[in-house]
Amino acid sequence: MSIERHRWWQAEHWISAVRDHVLALACLRLGHPASYAKGSHLLPQELTASLEKTLVRSMDEEELRRALEAATISLVAELAHTDPDLAARLRPMLTELTTPD
Repeated sequence: MSIERHRWWQAEHWISAVRDHVLALACLRLGHPASYAKGSHLLPQELTASLEKTLVRSMDEEELRRALEAATISLVAELAHTDPDLAARLRPMLTELTTPD
């Protein structure tokens, strides 16, 4: 909704929040400290490399949508590790959120 309302900084905030949750979920799954990204440096490189795509590089609509889509993909992928059924149920709804009307 923030992107739709042209609230670029708010959109960036929420995209970063999704990434933070993915990092925390991965840390929990792998037995690393999860709070305040304390275990993020212990995560496998292939996981953190995919999260680089979620970083917002500029405050324009196209870039925010790109980063949001990457964050959504990362979230669903992380959920699939611990609850594949939940990931399958949420994937269509989350994907719909990343596509403009």
